[in-house]
Amino acid sequence: MKKVVLLIIIALVAALALGRWMAADSGYVLIIRDSVSVDTTLGFVVLMALLGAVALVVLTLLGNAAWNAMEPVRATRRWKKAVAERRLRSGFLQLVDGEQEKAERLLVAAGEDGDWPLVAWLLAAEAAQEQDKVEASQHYLEQASTDRRGRLVAGLMKARFALDDGYPEQARSELKVLADMAPRNKRILNTYAEVLESQKDWQALCALMPRLKRAFGEANQARRERRAWLAWLQETARKPGFNDADSRRDELRKLWKDVPVHLKNDPAMVARYAGFLAQLGGGRGALNLVREQLGNQWDDRLPPVLEAIDDIPPDDLLQVLEKWLVERPGNASVLITAGRVALKARLWGKAQGFFEAAANSSQSATALAELARLYRALGDSSKAMSAFDRRLAQLEGSLPALPLPDKSVQ
Repeated sequence: MKKVVLLIIIALVAALALGRWMAADSGYVLIIRDSVSVDTTLGFVVLMALLGAVALVVLTLLGNAAWNAMEPVRATRRWKKAVAERRLRSGFLQLVDGEQEKAERLLVAAGEDGDWPLVAWLLAAEAAQEQDKVEASQHYLEQASTDRRGRLVAGLMKARFALDDGYPEQARSELKVLADMAPRNKRILNTYAEVLESQKDWQALCALMPRLKRAFGEANQARRERRAWLAWLQETARKPGFNDADSRRDELRKLWKDVPVHLKNDPAMVARYAGFLAQLGGGRGALNLVREQLGNQWDDRLPPVLEAIDDIPPDDLLQVLEKWLVERPGNASVLITAGRVALKARLWGKAQGFFEAAANSSQSATALAELARLYRALGDSSKAMSAFDRRLAQLEGSLPALPLPDKSVQ
């Protein structure tokens, strides 16, 4: 303020001196711009310049004074922020050490005054949740949801808390909202998918798959997608409330139309679908599907589908299987399937021949088990025991070396 008074005195002295000078000789100034001209005295121009300079200096001094006057306020803010940062660090460490009550108190204070309110409120919610203070935890999460990012993170924590407390439906509802808000957020999508899997809601999971594949990539989600569609097919085939096979078969066929094209070409998927179709009386469609798939690419998982077909005579199925054996002699999958279809036709000798061929060509455990069962049913105990011994010999290589009784000593 003293500087301002001194400046005003200097300005008055200068004005007096200027006035005396102007009284002696005021001078003359002419300004011309295009067709416009302005004329005045030199003294007036000098006076205006002097007054402008004085005004500028006065305003600068007043601004500095105002800035300095606010310094205590700024210092208080800096102190509060420093305290909040210390509280945030201390609260986090207390939370790690298991001191949830102390941690909650420190973190709430940090959330109210600090530069990192989102982190503070989220940690405070964690501390409250660990104390089973559900209302306080939810309140802190609401405090963290002041912007979009905070809403997403807080929503994820709400979902996790709901799962921990045994409320999967509440978690699912929260995650669905978050997934719509952030359709490419990997953590949200993956958590949502895990909840749907745990609830076995395969229809919802299959609907979510396009977003999951865009976020994580086709290869990353291949197993989950395949598992979800297989489970949905199985659920439809065994759907409660559909007592007649025709209704379930129609539902199954409708669902198969929605299966992604690349999965329709997957042998395991085709085998499961065709198997369900056969169990529901759609043997002809199942057989045609298996034939078509094997025509494109052979896979040993497909021939066993014929075992489940009951609406086509076994003799007709054997003709198909024998044709495949001409193309692939010694194929254990086809031989075992042919043997089981022959059993359905009560062709014991033919079944025995197929099982023996399968056992000789591949030492198949399944073929040996079928042989032993058939021999025993036919009353040939010696051959049944021989088949069992061959199976035991297969297993002995994987058994640990242990002392066994010696028959010659007994």
